[in-house]
Amino acid sequence: MIVVVKIRNWKTAIAVLFMMSVLLPLGAHKSDAASRYVELEVQWEDGRTNHIETLHKDGVTYASLFSLGSGAGLQWGMENDHTAVLKSEQKRVVVRMGNSIAEVDGRKVDMGREPVWYISHLYVPVRFLASALDGEVADRDAKTGKVTVTGLNNYTDAFYESMMGYSFIIRAASGDLEYTNVYTGQKSSIPLGIKDMNINTHDLALNFKTTPEHLLILFIEYTNRKTGDYDLYTLVFKNQGLIRKSVAHGLTDQQEILKPDGTIQLMDDKYLRIIEDGSGNVVEVIAR
Repeated sequence: MIVVVKIRNWKTAIAVLFMMSVLLPLGAHKSDAASRYVELEVQWEDGRTNHIETLHKDGVTYASLFSLGSGAGLQWGMENDHTAVLKSEQKRVVVRMGNSIAEVDGRKVDMGREPVWYISHLYVPVRFLASALDGEVADRDAKTGKVTVTGLNNYTDAFYESMMGYSFIIRAASGDLEYTNVYTGQKSSIPLGIKDMNINTHDLALNFKTTPEHLLILFIEYTNRKTGDYDLYTLVFKNQGLIRKSVAHGLTDQQEILKPDGTIQLMDDKYLRIIEDGSGNVVEVIAR
């Protein structure tokens, strides 16, 4: 049985065909004999490496705009019926159907070829997309057609976690913590001072623990992948309000925050503070 679906505009097509791409293998039904798939190796600045199939057509290698955009931490979608967008606070890439001129961070860039809608993906020339994501085409195998792209950046601009009815967000632009009561919508902000956050060179992790006396502890680790040292941000909440905060920079080993005697150990660059569970009172201060 053949099912024919009438799609009125590109925005609907994006949604329908992206869903189809989840259900069907890439390239399951090739509609153009002049097109073929070749291997694309993508090396990211944050240490990831992906191997995916990409399109080679009329002598040009294309990459999936939305697949690589998602890998780069960018939001993707259709701005209108003919305009596809990748965006974050740090990056904006705009391509238009039937037009070889794209926009990258407000600058007009000639892609060399128009976008190609093929099977279930929107493709643009890989050399353009690599450059737009601050990378480059490093190698092309003349025999197999395999293309290697290096140095692609990750533009994730917000990190989310939730716990005990609150959502916690760290935005790369400010490096501060925002937390919101999911029931009332009330928002609060806590300065952290994470300056020049770069997730291409660092990892950011948010972890939670609850104490026997129902304090909530949030640990934020900002780790340099190359050196392995990390900055530790420890925040203690009582009844949904912040009661203690400490920041220690350049740590090289894991810290024991919850002590066997039931106390909490907070560390900054100069001192250890021993905190009483439940009340949050400081019971001892020790020079490091």
